[in-house]
Amino acid sequence: MPVKKNEIFLARVEVGFRVQIPVMVRWRNRLEPGEILTVTISYGFKSYSFYARCRKDHRITIPRLVVDYLGLKPRDVVEVQIRGEPTEEKNES
Repeated sequence: MPVKKNEIFLARVEVGFRVQIPVMVRWRNRLEPGEILTVTISYGFKSYSFYARCRKDHRITIPRLVVDYLGLKPRDVVEVQIRGEPTEEKNES
């Protein structure tokens, strides 16, 4: 089930450059492991968007390219925005 609205939260970068999705965000949107999400990570004055898969432990991994671009280190606090894929509605006329 895709994310119904944009969710923005603060998260700490963990070892292995992973970020945990908060419980309230998971419950509100009924996130399941394996879902593909559009994620935007903001740190300082820079931000970067990418696709990520929700793991079984409800964490997402930040790609190495993004880590290098933003200059992230473990224990940094970042702003995370999660957007679901827009669903295409068919108009029958």
